[in-house]
Amino acid sequence: MAPASIEGPSKEGVQQASSSVNVAALELDTQCPYSILPSILFQMNSDKDMDRLTKVGGAAGLAKGLVTDLHVGLNDSPAAAADGLATAAASELGSVEAHRTAYGENKFPEKPPPNFFMMLLEAAKDPMIIILLIVAIVTIVLGAAVPEQRAHQGWSEGLAVLGTALIVIFLGAGQDYSKERQFQKLNALKDVIDVKVTRGGKQVLVPNTEIVVGDVMFLDTGDKVIADGIVIDSQGLVLDEASLTGESDPIKKDPVSDPWVRSGTTVNEGSGHMLVLAVGVHSEWGKTMALVSEAGDDQTPLQEQLTDVAAKVSKMGVLVAALCFLALLIKWLIIHKGGDIEWVLVAGKINDNGPLQFLLYAITITVVSIPEGLPLAVTLTLAYSMKKMMKDNNFVRVLSACETMGGATAICSDKTGTLTENRMTVVEGWFAGTAYPQVPEPSALGSHVLELLKWNCAMNNKAFLVDQESGVTDFVGNRTECALLVLLRKLGFDYKQLREEREADQIKLYGFSSARKMASVLLRERASGNLRLYNKGAAEWVLKRCVGLARPDGSTEPMTPARLEEMNALVTGMAKRGLRCICLSYRDYAGSDPARAADFFEDADLVDRDLVAVAIVGIKDPVRKEVPDAVITCQKAGIVVRMVTGDNIHTAQHIARECGLLTEDAIALEGPVFRAMPANELIPLLPRLRVLARSSPEDKLTLVSLLKKQGEVVAVTGDGTNDAPALKESDVGLAMGIAGTEVAKEAADIIILDDNFSSIVKSVLWGRAVYMNIRKFLVFQLSINLVAMISAAVGALVGGVPPLNVLQLLWVNMIMDTLAALALATEDPYPELLNDKPHGRSEPIITGLMYTHIIVAAIYKLFWLFACLYGLPRVLPAYATLTKSEYYQTMCTQILNDKGVLSTNATLQNDVCNIMGFCGFPQGDIHSDLCVLHNEWLAINTTVPSLQQDAVCNGMFNPTANYSGVVAPGEPCWRNNNLQSAQGAMDDEWDREYLLSYKPALSVLFNAFILAQVANAFVSRRIGLELNFFKGLAHSPIFNCIMVLITALQVLIMQTPISYIFKVEPLNGGEWGACIAIGIGAIPFSWVLRILLRWLLPLTANSSNWLAGLRGSRASNITASGAAPMRAAAHTRTLSGGAANHNNRTASGRTLSGPHGGYQDHNRTMSGNPHVVVTTNYQQGP
Repeated sequence: MAPASIEGPSKEGVQQASSSVNVAALELDTQCPYSILPSILFQMNSDKDMDRLTKVGGAAGLAKGLVTDLHVGLNDSPAAAADGLATAAASELGSVEAHRTAYGENKFPEKPPPNFFMMLLEAAKDPMIIILLIVAIVTIVLGAAVPEQRAHQGWSEGLAVLGTALIVIFLGAGQDYSKERQFQKLNALKDVIDVKVTRGGKQVLVPNTEIVVGDVMFLDTGDKVIADGIVIDSQGLVLDEASLTGESDPIKKDPVSDPWVRSGTTVNEGSGHMLVLAVGVHSEWGKTMALVSEAGDDQTPLQEQLTDVAAKVSKMGVLVAALCFLALLIKWLIIHKGGDIEWVLVAGKINDNGPLQFLLYAITITVVSIPEGLPLAVTLTLAYSMKKMMKDNNFVRVLSACETMGGATAICSDKTGTLTENRMTVVEGWFAGTAYPQVPEPSALGSHVLELLKWNCAMNNKAFLVDQESGVTDFVGNRTECALLVLLRKLGFDYKQLREEREADQIKLYGFSSARKMASVLLRERASGNLRLYNKGAAEWVLKRCVGLARPDGSTEPMTPARLEEMNALVTGMAKRGLRCICLSYRDYAGSDPARAADFFEDADLVDRDLVAVAIVGIKDPVRKEVPDAVITCQKAGIVVRMVTGDNIHTAQHIARECGLLTEDAIALEGPVFRAMPANELIPLLPRLRVLARSSPEDKLTLVSLLKKQGEVVAVTGDGTNDAPALKESDVGLAMGIAGTEVAKEAADIIILDDNFSSIVKSVLWGRAVYMNIRKFLVFQLSINLVAMISAAVGALVGGVPPLNVLQLLWVNMIMDTLAALALATEDPYPELLNDKPHGRSEPIITGLMYTHIIVAAIYKLFWLFACLYGLPRVLPAYATLTKSEYYQTMCTQILNDKGVLSTNATLQNDVCNIMGFCGFPQGDIHSDLCVLHNEWLAINTTVPSLQQDAVCNGMFNPTANYSGVVAPGEPCWRNNNLQSAQGAMDDEWDREYLLSYKPALSVLFNAFILAQVANAFVSRRIGLELNFFKGLAHSPIFNCIMVLITALQVLIMQTPISYIFKVEPLNGGEWGACIAIGIGAIPFSWVLRILLRWLLPLTANSSNWLAGLRGSRASNITASGAAPMRAAAHTRTLSGGAANHNNRTASGRTLSGPHGGYQDHNRTMSGNPHVVVTTNYQQGP
């Protein structure tokens, strides 16, 4: 049988019309084995060409041409032909792989991976890095060009700075590259969803990326459409196409008037099947995506806070750097003849501890003081946390949700599947007049009841069961409907056969809605031609619509008020045992009724009336075993957990007690009562509200809004399409990964992959870890910033030598920004984080205790820094620095020889060295017997003149000194000229030799400072008043590796030839011991501080209490006491906005709810402490 073909141009004609046809589709045409070419199919789909669709024979004709089957679908492999399926789809051309090859795959071109070279360019664009590189290059050039500088390797420091700056650039680019790759992998998972398709005659779940042209896909309320196609059958199918068209009005879809379905749209109502016609880049959504570039991620709130902190610290750093530069420059100008440019350039002074070095130093201070590691730390910890949270079944879709979840103060959770296992089973029930404590045998029910049950459970149902080879049955779809399918199996029926048998009889399917609390299906009876409606739903809601009760013999018992009360009592009894009660009912309609309106069956509310109850089944959904402990954990963490469910209030209360939610002082409300109460009376009840039963999505949205106005940080779970507004309104929306619709997932910030409440608690823990890791890094980095700025300012303004040189500061910056960010930002959470109260909505990122730790850590490091800088040379002779007297008296000959001054005449050299070292020009005492001038002038009984030239030139000279004798006062002489040349040479080398003499002390200082940073990193792991800084260290491999790496690199810097570049010298064992002791001393120093704070403050040792004390006990501010502004504003308005009816009620006892909908009875009671009396004013419902 030849496949059908679509009338259209030939392949050559199509190629000529390539301007209107997808070029990629034309390429597919050449390899297409089907009669319907991709270019023609895609063009018809793009144009919504109804004429061509009609000519080919509609969906059936397309299926024939695509070698698929509208009932069986495609086959996963050609081997499926062995199953004996008598369809064209059983051939090799009917396989999924053949269609993927012919029509393309359902994937979009991936965003190209990050380019490391581009990352390098981005990292090098930092203004400070650019200036640093320029100055380093100028230093290298001058150091190599000026002979005097070249002799002392003046280029070496510039080269070292250049190399270090390049390392910083490479490290920064490497981290950015790694981060981008990580985010790209995680973001790719956002678009992967499971969809329901028919393959080989079976309904299966496959990833959306595996969908191909020719697949028969099932659409249900809340689904996201992931391919283009046409509707095969529609049960009230309504799509939201606003994402493509911008039109907000939903569009009804059916096979006749509008069968075209577009990817990127969502199913608002109803259900149906579609035949896939275009996937991936060939779909309308794919074409749109190809034209739109991906937008960048906005900064998260925490990143914004830290960017602000970084800006403030940077301004201080720039100010300090500017002051240091000006102070050093002024000092240099005073010393070096006011900065005579010609003399400076000729002497090479500008690059010899001169303005270039000062500028380099100032820039380095700026680089160190700018905490660019803060935003990096947030990015790192978010990326790391997102990856780890996936393992804890939390898929983060919105980055900011990580940090926000840590501050959550309230969680509004669904019941089914979140607090319970969502493995629903019918365990008892009432069947046609008889209550059974377990599912009865089929023989006990009678043929009439079985007939009603089997069609209701099979046809009024969109779920299906997947039997695994292991014997486990997976539920796909609504879990309540799955439980009814399992019930059918227990009664001996195969739901698949039943559906196939009556599929053609289905007239209309009315899906479940939260407003009706029920679902129905309308079937045509083959024998009589009449219509029969099968209905199921929440028992108390369905019973209100029933006019009769079925009997085993097929007769009907009238539903009297007394009988209705009995049935409601039966439902209440089952609900109190924690069972979900579902009532199965039916109603017969005439096949044709002239009096019936033509659109009568379009309104489900009219159709679902005058029903006959057949059975009430009690469905057990046990509480997850880990939930009670998780709830206790939340309560200890200061988080209030509320159950928001559509279930009967008695069922909800039973489950809430099992979970530990509903204690004696807590209350439960029903949705109708909740929405009728005025805000000014509801708000005081919110702190005690733990259960909201029989609630609508609007009730959940209202609850979230009220809690947020109270100052709460609210996390909300949701699985239905109607939950999307509440998920969006909340601070963190949590969608269920298993039971959730795609609409709910799109609206959510985090997807809970296993639908488990304990996974939500893990997301809280990770959120707090993100916040805590950033705070740890802040404490660590800001203490170093403070030390760097203060020490630099003191070194420049007070005098002496800078405690840390340019290269050392860059190494500190690398530790502080890059390595420490990686170490502290990637620490795993620890359970004690949940003992703290939530940080709330407006708490500053840096608390009072953190400031204390920062300042105290800085004081410790500054003490040892200045002790090594100023104390060590004065206390220990081994570290004594060179004085000018020692310099001129002991090093004169060596320096002059090195500089080539009088190096050929030792006598003249010794003469000027004596004058410079012992005669006061510039060192010594002119009246000293050691001074050669003193002896000369003493010989003529004359005091030595104070002016250098007179003193040198006008005395009695030894004839062997080759001087010409006495000269006139004020006239120059060769002796003074020689002296001035020698003085210039000695001045040139003084700074270098002085710094060289400081090298032993500065080496100890530098090493001790770095080791103190390593110790401070350990201290920063706990920023409360904890004493154990090493707890959980075994679970922090990245931290441990980085600390080992820093220490190892420091050893290399100190003990290998690299020390020359860093201007330090190798240390001996005793010096290493002292440095290690100073470094480790940061730990006991912090212990002393924390013990002192514990003793001074009338607070417990727990950090959470201390932090809570600092911020005014956040937890207590989020209770009824915090509701005063809202309470005052609310007055007597109802939640719906209407004026309140002030009917004073006394509420005490167990439940504030109506027995059958919630608010008919004026004598309501409120769950909670039966001894508490609360006066409530609320508006009655209709």
